[in-house]
Amino acid sequence: MVLGRLFSMFGLFLFLLGMGKAAETNKTRFSAQDIESQDLPAVVGSSVDIEKLEKILEEGGIAVPQPQPAIKLSGYVDASYDYNYFNAPALGNLPLFPAQRLNGQRIFSPAVPVAPLRYADDGIPGGGFNLNQLKVVLEKELSQENKFDGAFRFDLMLGQDAGLGVPDAVEGFGNANSTTLGFNTSTIFVEQAYAAFQIPAGDEHRVEIHLGKFEAPVGFEVLERPGNLNFTYGLFFNNVEPFVLVGSQIYYQINPSWRVRGGLVNGGFNTSRGGFPYFGFLDNTINNLPAYLVTFNLDYASKDKKLLNTFALLYGFNGTSPPGFATSPAPALNYPGAYANGDIIPGPYNNNGTYMELNDFGTWVPSFVPGERLMFSFELVGGFYNHAVAPGGITVLGLAQEELLGIFPPFPFSFGYDGPTNWFGVGLYQVYKLNNFSSLNLREQYLQASWNSYLEGFIFPANIWETTLTLRFDLADNFMVRMEWRADWGDNVVGYYQPNLLVNPQSIGLKGNGLVASSSGPIFFSAIEVVFSY
Repeated sequence: MVLGRLFSMFGLFLFLLGMGKAAETNKTRFSAQDIESQDLPAVVGSSVDIEKLEKILEEGGIAVPQPQPAIKLSGYVDASYDYNYFNAPALGNLPLFPAQRLNGQRIFSPAVPVAPLRYADDGIPGGGFNLNQLKVVLEKELSQENKFDGAFRFDLMLGQDAGLGVPDAVEGFGNANSTTLGFNTSTIFVEQAYAAFQIPAGDEHRVEIHLGKFEAPVGFEVLERPGNLNFTYGLFFNNVEPFVLVGSQIYYQINPSWRVRGGLVNGGFNTSRGGFPYFGFLDNTINNLPAYLVTFNLDYASKDKKLLNTFALLYGFNGTSPPGFATSPAPALNYPGAYANGDIIPGPYNNNGTYMELNDFGTWVPSFVPGERLMFSFELVGGFYNHAVAPGGITVLGLAQEELLGIFPPFPFSFGYDGPTNWFGVGLYQVYKLNNFSSLNLREQYLQASWNSYLEGFIFPANIWETTLTLRFDLADNFMVRMEWRADWGDNVVGYYQPNLLVNPQSIGLKGNGLVASSSGPIFFSAIEVVFSY
């Protein structure tokens, strides 16, 4: 007992001695009266109490350890009511077109309209309610200090946008012409999942390395609808630009205004891997050659952040596997290409050849407008692919069999086709803030593509225009409402499809809906969107 008390007293003496030394080495010295004057509560519980205690300890020369950065949870819920004003099946106003011959007689039957350049759930005929996106983000951000650090980001998306147009895998019949996309029936999409590392490289310079699945570094618009100026996606998104890639990226901050990025990713657009032939699986090759894409970006931001610009490049030295690439070998025929029974097959029918896309987009907030009420943005996109080929299945049918199957128009090249394709687009955007909680957003876009097809499901050549007007209301910090009106017009902006009644398409490895007619519009759309973020 006595020995224990001696050790306790000796420990107390060392503690007091250490406190005294610490106080002597500090320019500011505290007496008991000084500390008592701070009115510290008996129990420290609130954030204000903790801040007071940390301040006293710091002024007293006692180091306070910095808290470790926490994992942040964020996201949003996006719902809407959409209406497309063309031939809604629910209203029974489908048009009639000539179909296949039965017993030697040409029959007429209704055809379903499809707007192939619209992101799938933006182009459904008629109207309905949509749960577009439920977004959940888990993120540990990199330190703002220029030091070694690690982080990660995980984006999970649920809802209609997650289930339509985003294949999780590619299914097949075990042959080279099998291209059926296996959609995720649970409508769950892992949009991003990557690890990030930061390496200091000088006073103003730093290097970031991202490994995993991430948003494609091209395009002004993104998959997250609330992050765009308009509710619907424009003509470029998902048609000529991927929105998800898998691979690696390196960021280098040159100075506060300039940043350069580069990477190497798999060759499949919006899928984990790409490739052709399929044979029921993907090995990221095209005709046994590696199908990788090289990415490059140059970002600029002015000191006041009122002028932003990004240049982007995608380059595939052996080709790629984008969502389009049907073929249109004869411009006089406006041939939609690479389809069977009239239905265009998504595009594995590409050969080894150079693929390249160039993209530039930016934003300017003019200083001469008071209150930063006006903003202008733009986007330029263009590219080429040296080889896009027609499938073997359709070339061997012959004109009589093509007519029997309802192929429209008939395919004239018995030995297939292999040739180049190119595309070009211009987009303009304007935003005017009416007041603190409302704004008017405008978008105008034009997309052109050559007669050798690039866009999935489209009759070529492509000369399409669209204009969109959006009213945005920020009713609270985490609650937004948007109302939108849109018009699209141009060559073959809508296609009409009928089911083929005479043949099982799987018997020849081809699809079974016939394209029987098209329209150049205009087609109109309106919607109201509600977004709650957290």
